Amino acid sequence: MKNKTVFIILLSFLTLSSCIKETYDLERLSGEVALSPGLVVKAFKGNVTLSNVVEPNDTLVFDNELLKFVFTEDSVFEFHVDDFYSSFAPVTHEMTTLVNSTVINDVLDTLEIEFEEDIKIKKMKVLTGEVSYTVTSWCSFDVTVDLLAPSIDDGGSSLFRSVNVPAGSTVNIDIDLDDVLINFDTDAAQPYNLLPLEYDITVTSGSPVFDPSDSIKVVHEMEEPEFDYATGYFGYHTDESGKDTLDLEMEDFFSRISGSIYLTSPSITVNYLNSFGLPMRIDAEVKGMNDEDEISLDRDPVDLDYPTSLDNREVSSSFTIDKDNSSLPELVSMLPYEIEYYSSAIVNPDGETTEDNIIFGDSRFIADMEVEVPFEFRMANLQLSDTTDNFLVSDDPEEDDPIDMLEEFQLDLYVENGFPLGVSVMIQLYDSVSMTVLESLDTGELWSPAPVDANGRVTGPSTGRTEVEFTPAFIDEAKLADQIILTFTLNTTDNGTKDVKIYSDYSIVFSIGVKAKTSVNLNFNSEDE
Repeated sequence: MKNKTVFIILLSFLTLSSCIKETYDLERLSGEVALSPGLVVKAFKGNVTLSNVVEPNDTLVFDNELLKFVFTEDSVFEFHVDDFYSSFAPVTHEMTTLVNSTVINDVLDTLEIEFEEDIKIKKMKVLTGEVSYTVTSWCSFDVTVDLLAPSIDDGGSSLFRSVNVPAGSTVNIDIDLDDVLINFDTDAAQPYNLLPLEYDITVTSGSPVFDPSDSIKVVHEMEEPEFDYATGYFGYHTDESGKDTLDLEMEDFFSRISGSIYLTSPSITVNYLNSFGLPMRIDAEVKGMNDEDEISLDRDPVDLDYPTSLDNREVSSSFTIDKDNSSLPELVSMLPYEIEYYSSAIVNPDGETTEDNIIFGDSRFIADMEVEVPFEFRMANLQLSDTTDNFLVSDDPEEDDPIDMLEEFQLDLYVENGFPLGVSVMIQLYDSVSMTVLESLDTGELWSPAPVDANGRVTGPSTGRTEVEFTPAFIDEAKLADQIILTFTLNTTDNGTKDVKIYSDYSIVFSIGVKAKTSVNLNFNSEDE
């Protein structure tokens, strides 16, 4: 409505001239008068700089004046020791010893730790834990049983406990394993998962006559302790995710784009913290798909950095997927509708080595992702089409359309373009009922792309003038069309053969002039006539 009002005001200035030197007798005029005045207006001019229209935010940034799209996502992948480490089940073991003398020394036993996977623990620093002993006597005399765990370091000495067992009774004892170091590697034949134990049995009452039934049974049970760290070999494991497909929900938009665009330097950086002290290799199969093509990422597997000593418990590192190690630019530039992906992780991918694995009680792996797409690209005849309602006519049937007053219309455009991007527009008047294009207007190149140097930076503006003429035939059909199809064609410098970059100091200077010829019918007849 505002545009219509402005149009009528301009028309009033044309039809009511202030330079009339004669006095006219209006009664001599006919009841209807047709005027076809001409109008030339320098409509407006402007100077637009990229930094004035693009405000940096979380996703659009200027990095050394280069415009970039940046997307970050925290904790895209996270697991902790409970998700990875297969703890051993409670271990129960028993041993029965005949008592046939007053002193029996160096009764040897071994507690073996078993896992479902091929895990070999050599050492474990325990924070809190417990071993439960049940000592049952079938003797007619009292005994003392000394329990020794020579491979458990309890503050600089081997773990030792002594228990008195009355004749024919059972005694239970719990031994704390708080802050001890358990060595499971003291047996050279099997330097892992074995805990050696020793017993001394001493008769402490009377002078017994030994019977063949005199015996002592020791049952020991060890629960999974809370540990500070464990060393050894934690097996070869593969964890695979199922194949899945991500719908980008861009098919409708991308399907309206033709021509070619190539994004030169997109990258995906994965930043991670890792406190699992063992080799881990991750691999991902990623494929972009649209109606016409499929492109794979083709990124080699990645070996993660990890701590290699007890003094360095966590490493912070990253890896990047970019044009140097993958087909990421090709995958992104194809404008995929869907992303199909499949991933796997391998622990100890090269099997057991001479270097021990280390797992800490609070081991974790946390990965964040950052996607960065610099506005560094090339385009060749990239076309984007869109259909809109006819904005040249009013949607209110009771309103007069300003276009009804036009016979001819022309835009004169002058541009000093500091962007390495040229634009042309095709305007098609469309009748959706008959599904036909009534009339078309090709503007040609409205402005040409600016030249760039070898690094893709603009060296100076491209200047030019363009005339866009809306013919009488186009104006007539515009009154009948209910929709308009706009097709924009974009080209970068040298017809898309050079990589260009978009910087914050780029600007475009323009001015637009309007030439119009109108047709105005004035009716001076009174209603009585």
